Amino acid sequence: MDPVTIAACISGASRAYNMVAKAVNAGREIEDTAQYIGKFFDSKEKILEIEKENQYGPKFLRGSSVEAQALEIQMAKHKTQQMEAQLREIIVLYGPGEAFYNEMMKTRRTIRAQRLAAAEARAKQKRLIIDGTLILLMTGGTMGVIFWMISLVAI
Repeated sequence: MDPVTIAACISGASRAYNMVAKAVNAGREIEDTAQYIGKFFDSKEKILEIEKENQYGPKFLRGSSVEAQALEIQMAKHKTQQMEAQLREIIVLYGPGEAFYNEMMKTRRTIRAQRLAAAEARAKQKRLIIDGTLILLMTGGTMGVIFWMISLVAI
């Protein structure tokens, strides 16, 4: 997990949220800001994928401490949740309404579940490959040492 990636996600979400807020305050229709709303949710989704990869990915070479990683992820989730609550108000007040927002969230939950399952599977596969490679290298090294010692004794 890279702190720069999380910072980029927060920055992207903030930019998208600000664009929506500015456009609506300037009198534009909420429908005209759909691409920015999409970018906001893309950034938020990336944070959740990072969390899954951190949870199920390889433990080797993580970089920062567990506490630092947890803090970065939690702060990013908290900030995007606040922005999402404000976006919800904008969509409900200036857009198609509560029913539209609820239907969008229902569809979002379905898509999110699929994407997070895929992110979890990728992280587990990456962990398996790294762990398997390390085991093979250690086994090969151990066998090499054993054969070397046998060749020393045989001389």
